[in-house]
Amino acid sequence: MKADLVVKNGLICTPSGIVEGAVASKDGVIVAIGTFDEMPQAEVIYDAGGNLIMPGVIEPHCHLGLDKLEDGTPVDLDRFFDDVESESKAAAVGGITTFHTTVQTMNEKRENLTGLKYRMGLAEPAIEQRSYTDMKLWASVGNDDEVAEANEMRKEGKISSIKFFLGYKGEGAAIFGHPVEGYTTDFVYRAFKTMADQPGHFVASVHCEDPDMMSEISKGLEMEGTVGANELAKFNISHPGVCEVMDMCKTAYISKETNCPLYVVHISSKDTVEQLEYFKEKGFDVTGETCLHYLMFSVDDAKAYEDSDWNNQAKVNPPIRTREDRSALWRGIQKGIITCVGTDHVNYSAHLNQLGKGNFDLAQPGCGDGMSLLMTAMFSEGVKKNRISIMDFVKLMSENPAKALSIFPEKGALQVGSDFDAVIFDPNKEWVFDSTKTYSTHVGSLYEGMKFTGKPMATFVRGNLVAEDGKIVAEKPLGKLVLNSKM
Repeated sequence: MKADLVVKNGLICTPSGIVEGAVASKDGVIVAIGTFDEMPQAEVIYDAGGNLIMPGVIEPHCHLGLDKLEDGTPVDLDRFFDDVESESKAAAVGGITTFHTTVQTMNEKRENLTGLKYRMGLAEPAIEQRSYTDMKLWASVGNDDEVAEANEMRKEGKISSIKFFLGYKGEGAAIFGHPVEGYTTDFVYRAFKTMADQPGHFVASVHCEDPDMMSEISKGLEMEGTVGANELAKFNISHPGVCEVMDMCKTAYISKETNCPLYVVHISSKDTVEQLEYFKEKGFDVTGETCLHYLMFSVDDAKAYEDSDWNNQAKVNPPIRTREDRSALWRGIQKGIITCVGTDHVNYSAHLNQLGKGNFDLAQPGCGDGMSLLMTAMFSEGVKKNRISIMDFVKLMSENPAKALSIFPEKGALQVGSDFDAVIFDPNKEWVFDSTKTYSTHVGSLYEGMKFTGKPMATFVRGNLVAEDGKIVAEKPLGKLVLNSKM
């Protein structure tokens, strides 16, 4: 047998440990791991330069096509296609080889598109036409008919999760096509039960924040002052952690009652981590995800008091919280309570970033480009600061999210039979982040000017070299829709 590619001279992070040697692939699939002498002949030999060879990162949670026009109207489906191209390039340079995104729900007339299969069908062509990485798609459901459609798409292997945005109701929900009355408990129960009754792996993903309680707490809050530029601290008060943990508890018990696995996105609070630990100890089938910005920042940081632009960039639902919450999230990762890390990535135009100038309430929620830095920042803050081991890092970034999305073992590990999605990673490279040099169209960054240690030097998607030294080198898009694993 002749391989298409052999990557040699690397420290290969396999599920059983780190081995020095080489890895070979044919037709995009790993066919051998061992010493270079044991490798088959290959069309291309790539030298990893003694660096780590890691599985490509699986990004479980981002949003493309969510920009708005200057009049506040959401963009149409064409923008989703543009975002797939620009943001997949940013992802590949950052070491991400597969990402999971919501799809746009507007047509060219700015009308909400109804029907889950219809929306997903319009979005699917963007992957092969425009993406430089592989992708999974997910969407929210607003009624029982769309839940039934989700089960049909699940039979085709096209989706492994649907999302419930519990934190929204009224106009805020309607603009995204979510139920105006919010997600009622009876609907959530029916949806979970319907999904659980269908054979095969599937998870209900939930954005946990109680909108009624947040609305009540927010009354009169605008009368309170801020300290310095720290509007984010006030926003944190208006969206307290108790609202997050309340909805997690409710959906966890519905999950247990219906036997429907639960995936809790963007966990931000200490209380939620502690309650999640209880559920896992009791055998609840609940997966916890946090996001990069919650692990990197807090409202107690100096920049929150000093930099109003940073506050605007940092506005996100749920909010960035306190140092105590941040520490609890890291402990949750260390104890295996939180097993996935996403970005909640969204790319906005300059005019949306300027809305908060002088009026924080107008700042658009969403933390901007996280995919450019997910791998680097988690390695720098996690491994280099001795919070987690390299092998813990690999599981957190690749294996765990691949299992959660039902795409393991095709994705998420360097082992024979898996796709050769890999990153040549220099663990000692020191560098400073500059958002103007990324492929993302988002303007500005929470991470602007920050120093990191560790950097992706080359990214392969199914054996194809896509990015190298911070640049896209693939001649054209090569992404595909990843179907659910049959294992």
